[in-house]
Amino acid sequence: MDMIPQDTEGAIEAQSSADVSSTDSDSGYSEAVLSTASLRSSVFDYEEEYGRSYHAFRRGKYVMPNDEREQERMDIHYHSVRLVLGNRHFIAPVEDPTSILDVGTGTGIWAMDVADDYPGATVVGIDLSPIQPTAVPPNLEFQIMDADEPWDFTNRFDYVHTRLMNGFSIKSWPFFYEQAFAALQPGGWVENQEFEVRFGCDDGTMSHDSPCLRWATLWNQGIENFGLTGRCYPERMKQQMEAAGFVNVAVRYYRMPIGTWPKDKRLRQAGLYNLVGLLDGLSGLSQRTFTRGLGWSVEEMEVLLMQVRDECKNRKIHSYFPM
Repeated sequence: MDMIPQDTEGAIEAQSSADVSSTDSDSGYSEAVLSTASLRSSVFDYEEEYGRSYHAFRRGKYVMPNDEREQERMDIHYHSVRLVLGNRHFIAPVEDPTSILDVGTGTGIWAMDVADDYPGATVVGIDLSPIQPTAVPPNLEFQIMDADEPWDFTNRFDYVHTRLMNGFSIKSWPFFYEQAFAALQPGGWVENQEFEVRFGCDDGTMSHDSPCLRWATLWNQGIENFGLTGRCYPERMKQQMEAAGFVNVAVRYYRMPIGTWPKDKRLRQAGLYNLVGLLDGLSGLSQRTFTRGLGWSVEEMEVLLMQVRDECKNRKIHSYFPM
């Protein structure tokens, strides 16, 4: 359990019992492509495992699923992050961008929204999986690409973006920053909107023996066994940016609440999206990490995940992901 540095948003104030609707339980929640012309068919030959599908391009590199359930989780978490950032696509002082790169575009939802809002800009989204829709704005293009391999985008973009990639999608941030620096036009910006797979709590409402804390510790161990990481280490990333040649580097700290406990309406909505995405996405986030990374059975994993879900739904626990 961690507390993150103070940020411009400040600590999140929790709702008092008087703020909670009488219809809510005080202790819990009610149960209420892109064109395929240049792609080989093997790109779509997804791996199947325990009822989930995984990408085929660079098979086995990314440990999360790419099926409909996972796509729904990504879209839900997109809205949570958007609300945490104050309904902004990005924080960098970019005005009237002309060319934008979205690395690890996933379902393409961020790229589509940005392309709609900046019709004069060319937007490119890259990912390992061709799961993006075909009906997209005319200024948007999706490509299948591994960001851990050399890019072919010299001096092309004025903004490069990642979101929720962490170290289990980007294997080497120093390499990423070298490639992003070369891909940017003079004066361009790179921005990483990342959260850490660990639970923060500022008011002591999360116990030290919590199932969520146990899950996060085990999940990070499993990811590390793949040679990856679920941590961001923002100050280290800042140093790696500067080593690649970037200037005016800044770290902004936010809290991505889990559940509807914040008093602030925007953050309460962000917490609801985050909770829904987490409850449904836990199995996909955990499956390969626990079975292949830690050697657990699916049954053992699901017992822990049931405990994690129960705790996440407890309105009395004021937890968040550091972002």
